Amino acid sequence: MDDVGLTLPSALNYKILDNKTAYYSDDKCNTLVDVLSEYNGVFDFCEKFIGIIENFNKLTIFGQFEDDSCITVKFWVYDRLFKLPINNTNVNDINKVILKLKENIDLDTIKECNIFNFTYSKEDFYIMKSLYDYATNYNTIKKYLYGKNYICKQNLKNYIDKNYEIYINVKDKCNSNDTRNDEYCTVYDYIKKVFINENSSLSCKVKHSEDDVSEKEHVTRRDEGLSPTLSNLGKRDEKISGINAITEHEKNSVPFAKIIVGVVFPLLGFFFILYKFTPFKSWLKTNLLKKKIIKDYEDEEYTQEPLNEYYSTRRRHVHYHPL
Repeated sequence: MDDVGLTLPSALNYKILDNKTAYYSDDKCNTLVDVLSEYNGVFDFCEKFIGIIENFNKLTIFGQFEDDSCITVKFWVYDRLFKLPINNTNVNDINKVILKLKENIDLDTIKECNIFNFTYSKEDFYIMKSLYDYATNYNTIKKYLYGKNYICKQNLKNYIDKNYEIYINVKDKCNSNDTRNDEYCTVYDYIKKVFINENSSLSCKVKHSEDDVSEKEHVTRRDEGLSPTLSNLGKRDEKISGINAITEHEKNSVPFAKIIVGVVFPLLGFFFILYKFTPFKSWLKTNLLKKKIIKDYEDEEYTQEPLNEYYSTRRRHVHYHPL
């Protein structure tokens, strides 16, 4: 069954029965596998069934019928037998399986519970099982809806609507002498005592209603209307970021320029004073005259030229090397 938003007693009960495995029943179950060789899953069913029989008086059942574990066990047994996979195309003959179970498994410990007295067809059985499970879950769902202000999941609403419709159909058939089937209506007569108060039938409003959809559409349109404004704001932020970056760059550049000015100009002033007002000027001239002058000539004729011609070409051939 689809998730309905809460744990249902009927599902919890069947899970408890599924876990009642007898681990010392190999001989009986192997025999049953041999006589029901056309079915798959017989051994697994057998172990669980024997485990239920052995713990029958210790079973804890939840829901409307917690004081009557017998009927819950009967629905579990028939449900599992109807679902046994068969190896060939033959129709699942549940009566044959029940006969072999009675022959190979001792049921004397639960004589007070006549497990195999259902004679339903598969279709009728699942109608009655749905009704029984819904009756088991009725009070739990009612309390849940009250606590949730009657807001529910779609799956829960579908579950309620489907099973309430089954209840109405079964009630109509069982209250008519023309359509009443005593075996079919036995379960209905049993559960109607604790089942539904028709004056307060279960109902709820689905959580994701049309109002929620309209609200989502409104939010979407509102967000779309804000998009141009947000875009402009984004551009403005980009410009502001650019201006801030330039300003920050200028701020970072100012100390460096100040350092250059603060170092170079004092040095120039110092050298000017040193050159102008101290013997440094005479010392500098004396040392410069002591440098060697290396003369390069383009050809040998310049070697014999007069001194004045040498001086006339000197600018193009003189290189200075420090001493």
